[in-house]
Amino acid sequence: MAVLNWDHTMINVQNVDQAARFFGDHGIVFARGGRHEKWGTENALGYFGLNYIELISVYDEARAKDFPRAGASAVYDAVHDYEQNVQRINTLAIRTSDIEATHARLKQAGVPAGDIEVGKRLDEQGHLITWSIFFIDGTIDGLPYPFFIQWQGSDETREQKLKDQGLIVSHPAGDLLARQAVFHVPDPEKAATIWGQLLDGQSEKAAAEYRIQLQDRQLIFKQGSENHIVQLNFDGAGEQLKQQTIAFDQIKLSFI
Repeated sequence: MAVLNWDHTMINVQNVDQAARFFGDHGIVFARGGRHEKWGTENALGYFGLNYIELISVYDEARAKDFPRAGASAVYDAVHDYEQNVQRINTLAIRTSDIEATHARLKQAGVPAGDIEVGKRLDEQGHLITWSIFFIDGTIDGLPYPFFIQWQGSDETREQKLKDQGLIVSHPAGDLLARQAVFHVPDPEKAATIWGQLLDGQSEKAAAEYRIQLQDRQLIFKQGSENHIVQLNFDGAGEQLKQQTIAFDQIKLSFI
């Protein structure tokens, strides 16, 4: 059985350098990731162990307009938000230990999963980074689906490589770990049930919200009109951020 985990959070911004500076001013370190030549997008990455935030924006507007949503739904949504001058949390990437098995399970369940493709980008040092990935077309009553990714090599090998490259670093704000993603949706029970099926797990009701346990992290679905992830909750903050919430446009990071 494939092991699933929360790999990273895609966040749509207008300018990756400006967004990285904002979070850097609060003690959260981001570094330029590189460019997705296929899509005309670029990113900056902030790592918390293997889990990370991807700030994504457009660098080539003509190329970014030249692919359908069915080919890369989360990237398409990032481009659309860029065009609409919207900055918000997009969706989650789910890391799988066996992308073929995960893809087959979802297809068998009738989920409109796209083909598995090899993704690639050049990092700032010119190294080619590759991965296997598939997206899910459509939405859950307007709520974006997650997408699924498998990296080359083991988690341990990849984590050490990222440390050696200076990408996994200590944050001045503390030993941060993203523990929870908070969704606001019109129908929390329905959204949580479907996400639970996608993640090969179950949702549980707790008061007025529904929760999915994903390894040592949680996805929390609450009533709301945004139909998106609205907030990430972090453990491990130092005095600079502890018990605070910082906001960058519609993007909220809360430090427990």
